[in-house]
Amino acid sequence: MDEKTPRPMTPFDELVTSPQLQVIKLLLPYAPVSQQRILAAFIKLFELRQTILFFNGFRHMPEPDGQGDSADASDNILKCIRPYLDPGQAEMMDMAVNMRDIMDMAEMMRSSADENGSFDPAEMMLGMLSPEQKEMFETYSAMFSQPLDNTMKGDDSSE
Repeated sequence: MDEKTPRPMTPFDELVTSPQLQVIKLLLPYAPVSQQRILAAFIKLFELRQTILFFNGFRHMPEPDGQGDSADASDNILKCIRPYLDPGQAEMMDMAVNMRDIMDMAEMMRSSADENGSFDPAEMMLGMLSPEQKEMFETYSAMFSQPLDNTMKGDDSSE
């Protein structure tokens, strides 16, 4: 039998659900069948009551981090949602995020090419390197860009 790992509680559920209510929820399957329906209704009514009390106090939900930039906010939303997804859904979401990142990178390259007239990947790479790395890159580039002397000493091509 495949045992499912329990999903974490949402931040909202943590605000309106007491530890005692969590225990009652966990014991629900072990209650007599004739009492499960009324116990489940009691649990939901108690959660509704706690929710109403929470919002009647003019409290508001704590704001998650990353509310500034819309890209950061969407990344934060996706990170919050991910633990509640099935593994297949989480994998699909990861693929979509990766695809979005690739498209953003392609757009950045395209806009860089529009500004400069043409896109040079070496220029982009040089912009990402530290001064020491740039110097090493230029040294190796100079070494490998020199024409090779194909004639070796002692090599007589007329033989």
